[in-house]
Amino acid sequence: MTPAQQFQRYVWLVDTLYSFGPLTKEEIDRKWMNNTSANHRRTTSIPERTFRRDLHAIESIFGIIYKCDRATNRYYLETDLKDKSFSQWAAETMAMSQFVTECKDISKQILIEDMPSGYRFLTPIVKAMKTHHSLTVAYQSFFAEEPSQFEIEPYCLKSFKRRWYVLAKSSKHKELRVFALDRFVEMKATDKPYLLPRNFDGGKYFKDYYGVIMNEKPELVRLWATSLRAQYLRSLPLHKSQKEIECVPETAPKANDGYSIFEMKVAPTFDLIQELRSLGAEVKVLAPQRLADWLKLDAEQIFKMYNNK
Repeated sequence: MTPAQQFQRYVWLVDTLYSFGPLTKEEIDRKWMNNTSANHRRTTSIPERTFRRDLHAIESIFGIIYKCDRATNRYYLETDLKDKSFSQWAAETMAMSQFVTECKDISKQILIEDMPSGYRFLTPIVKAMKTHHSLTVAYQSFFAEEPSQFEIEPYCLKSFKRRWYVLAKSSKHKELRVFALDRFVEMKATDKPYLLPRNFDGGKYFKDYYGVIMNEKPELVRLWATSLRAQYLRSLPLHKSQKEIECVPETAPKANDGYSIFEMKVAPTFDLIQELRSLGAEVKVLAPQRLADWLKLDAEQIFKMYNNK
């Protein structure tokens, strides 16, 4: 069996346990027997040693932990994925890979959003973070005519708005900076080790921000939203700290007089302003006032631009 086929079995196993919940080994084997995408040899079961080796590999590579309830002999997902952590991202990515594999014959009917953002630099950055060795890079900023050459010590990777970013300490800037991967021109590994702070946690570092811009301090942001927009905000919160503090239902179907009020503690950065701008008249900033003023000024400038004859 090739490494690619082995990895495909990992994908199938993660997707199966992630999608169907607790299963016995016999139930897993029945699903494996009926699988046509990963079961290349058309075997009727996964050998016990191979099965346990696969679970260990999935835990080692992706941090996704499965255990067996000895009372029912069912395997289940122990890793808590409710916080949208890397483990859930890995599980969902693997599930999507399995889904796409099984849907090749109708690929023109399934449209997946593209993310053209420097994928070729993901592997060297991950390797550098694992070995704690710096990288020499050439970085082409949108505000510079020529690429800059410097070293970075990568701390963490973050995806946002169809782009990948790396938080790194830069020899040029002498501080932690966020760099977009699609603006790197070159990247090479060095033999220079660096020390990552023992208690560094990327999630905690970005917890008060929406996006990757970090030039403001977090504040209590309060938003008014129409009833329709509130449904979208409930299903996909703008920020982890988001809470709905008031909900006034519509007096009649399609009356458009209902609303909700949300609160969150987040820095009012340009990334957040851009997102709120995209929501138009469905969302109004109630606090802080300076954030409301920025959006009001922006709306006035847009109005003037479209009325300038």
